[in-house]
Amino acid sequence: MPKLTKLFLIISCLIVILLNGCTASKENNWTHKFSRIFGDDYRVTLYSGGKAVREWQLQHGNVNYEKSDDGWFFSCQQHLVVIRGDEIVIEPLAYSQQQVENPIVCN
Repeated sequence: MPKLTKLFLIISCLIVILLNGCTASKENNWTHKFSRIFGDDYRVTLYSGGKAVREWQLQHGNVNYEKSDDGWFFSCQQHLVVIRGDEIVIEPLAYSQQQVENPIVCN
């Protein structure tokens, strides 16, 4: 077996061993890091009094927060949207249902 093939096989085995040893929180951490780099599809819904009042659909976007603030922020149509408060739901777009009639679609 050529040296390059052996090296590739050893590196592949090490990667598999390392990835199998990850806990759920580490996997979630890696998933979060990749989604921050490449973006993901999210639905951000703002509620008031238990009723959905505004919704954004982010395609290949990032939803971020600041540790010293209570707000969430993301880019939408070349604007920075900042939402404060605790009546906000952020979920994957593929696994959620539209809550308002005319959501804002952010590309």
